[in-house]
Amino acid sequence: TTNHEKIIGVCGCVAQEEGAKLLKRFPEIDLIFGPDQIYRLPELLELVESTNRPAVATELINTAEDYHFLDAVPATRLHGPTAFITIMKGCNSHCSYCIVPKVRGTEVYREARDIIREIEAMVERGCREVTLLGQNVNSYRDPKAETSFANLIRLIADNTNINRIRFTSPHPKDVKEDLVEEYAHNAKLCPHIHLPLQSGADSVLKRMRRAYNTGIYREKVAKLRNARVDLAMTSDIIVGFPSETAEEFEQTLSFVEEMQFDNIYAFKYSPRPDTEAFALEDDVPLNVKDERLSRLLTLQSKIAKARNEAHLGTMQEVLVEGPDKMASGRWMGKSGGNKVVNFTGNAILRGDIVNVEITKANANSLEGRVGVHG
Repeated sequence: TTNHEKIIGVCGCVAQEEGAKLLKRFPEIDLIFGPDQIYRLPELLELVESTNRPAVATELINTAEDYHFLDAVPATRLHGPTAFITIMKGCNSHCSYCIVPKVRGTEVYREARDIIREIEAMVERGCREVTLLGQNVNSYRDPKAETSFANLIRLIADNTNINRIRFTSPHPKDVKEDLVEEYAHNAKLCPHIHLPLQSGADSVLKRMRRAYNTGIYREKVAKLRNARVDLAMTSDIIVGFPSETAEEFEQTLSFVEEMQFDNIYAFKYSPRPDTEAFALEDDVPLNVKDERLSRLLTLQSKIAKARNEAHLGTMQEVLVEGPDKMASGRWMGKSGGNKVVNFTGNAILRGDIVNVEITKANANSLEGRVGVHG
């Protein structure tokens, strides 16, 4: 706009990828900036207003000295008893279908002491659970010390009063023995892991450049489940990757049946420009992708229902997030295994951790009533 009563901005990964090309298609845009430049937003807004010209900032920052984590400035308000804490940005993996390395750059890590300081500030405002975030979160290394991802979890547990620790999303190749040990011995680490599989066919995993096969994945899952018998596991699956055969898809179905995930997030493959897989022919017809996705989700729905039914009669520690979404007078929260639990009970406040007896299992949630207050 000419008077800048309204400034139109495009930000994030699309802005990073397209950059100034967006101005040719949408000349009304005033501001374009990528994820690495968000800390410059006040400066960029001033620039637009003072020059009356569009501003574009899409440089990637790939060094810890120059990268600005906004989370280093504690939020003034906390919404609910949970918080998301960014511990790194970028990704050094080279999965053939993924655009993240191009639009987010290489991995840059926050110092452990800054992460701990932010979490403790959140705890003082009522936070009881944190989720550590990163594109490849378990490849974390403290830039100033020899602190691994598992070490970071231990430091958070020992040096803050947080009740629960979660993280997403890890890469199977970076699940090391020390992380398995944390699941075995760290009571604050929730008994849940989201471990993206992507395909149950070794030949497809190789084309995806996932740096593991189903044998390695199976071995790591066994170690994790042995360390924490109540571990809940979720995953990501892509169907219809270029040249995926009927036999390869059947291998995925078989492996999902074997792994018994609590839930999966399944997607149809779609080409992304500037990825290695973009050069491959997207040769699995859409109707075949639809049919494979439907079969996969039908299988997983049965597995999820059975996994949930195994919780009937058990007591689950639930962090109360608020009234249930159906406004039925019940409360809603998540168990340590990250399952949604809708329940009844008296004298409950948001942020409480309560023991809930599970009385009903649905495909995507549990129901129950409060037992002993925790």
